Amino acid sequence: MTALSEWKIVLVDDEADIREVMAIALADAGYDVHTASDGNAGIRLCKTVAPQIVITDIRMPGMNGIQVLETIKKQHPDIEVIVFTAFGEMDLAIRALQLDASDFITKPVNDDALHMALKRARDRYSARKQLKDYTALLEREYADQARILHQDKMISLGRLAASVVHEINNPLSGILNYVRLMIRILNRGPLNQEHRQKFGQYLKLVETETGRCSQIVSSLLTFSRKSPLTFESVSVPDLIERCILLSQHKLQLQHISLETRIDSNIPPVEGDFNQLQQCVINLIFNAIDAMPEGGTLTIAGHHEPASSHVIITVTDTGTGISEADLPHIFEPFFTTKKEGYGVGLGLSTVYGIMERHKGTVSVESQPGKGSTFKLELPEKIKDVEKAG
Repeated sequence: MTALSEWKIVLVDDEADIREVMAIALADAGYDVHTASDGNAGIRLCKTVAPQIVITDIRMPGMNGIQVLETIKKQHPDIEVIVFTAFGEMDLAIRALQLDASDFITKPVNDDALHMALKRARDRYSARKQLKDYTALLEREYADQARILHQDKMISLGRLAASVVHEINNPLSGILNYVRLMIRILNRGPLNQEHRQKFGQYLKLVETETGRCSQIVSSLLTFSRKSPLTFESVSVPDLIERCILLSQHKLQLQHISLETRIDSNIPPVEGDFNQLQQCVINLIFNAIDAMPEGGTLTIAGHHEPASSHVIITVTDTGTGISEADLPHIFEPFFTTKKEGYGVGLGLSTVYGIMERHKGTVSVESQPGKGSTFKLELPEKIKDVEKAG
């Protein structure tokens, strides 16, 4: 495990008092801390110090924290950036997350929140470095299909986890507020009828929000498990619903609206639920990456009785795929994303999974007009037909 003294942090804040107090706290925790009084100085410091983590205030004269984040990610994409904002500036915090900030914390800065954000940044930096090292190893050793499949899932899992953490934070904050309110009311004395009615409402909200958090975390854990290939009956509507549950918050953060068109009469398919889920999640992530300025994602599912196939389509209104790239998108390690943001495993993984399921994946795309990816799977043969 890397000692904290080996972690270099550049702290950028125009307020000298805050800068000094935070620098002392970080140094006392064991970090190698360097400070800058404005955004431009922070950018210059990154070039000379080569930190793994940058912590920057958002509200600064001249170059603000969002501009610092954008510049760092362009010049040093591996550096993790944590931003801190004043309470109530959630729109700026969300914008920072969209620009790949690892986390945000609010002022006044709480030590526990700061160190939790730093731990997540360290974990994210280490995972990204391991991914680069592992990708180089894969390319040298021509890694087998199972390892590529698991590696691709871990990439998707990391992206899902980052989004899920923020999605469950809001309902948990609400639950905590309701519990505190009920404790305060109880401390005043016996409950009257009005308070009893309010408690009923509060507890119903707590139950609903807790159940939603539990469902999200349970789905994430199921997706994360490394399990052997198991073919069984898979409900396509349930499959799509699980994928939407895991990715809907990330869609909201990216200002992407979701539309679904799922027929009610889709027969089940025979396959491995986890791997088919990985296919759809990969296509959703590709669509998100293709719409950096927002857009519309449409997920559809229907049955084609004539061919006995079930069709799932994922359509985006994004940048599209060029004619030159289109023939290569399912090849291993082919990617059009900048370094550190993709290793070209996603679509080749989808292709491999569909082959194992006796299905196909295809795409229609026009530059500037978006793309539609189509998964085609044979419907499950009925037991009566098998017996015959």
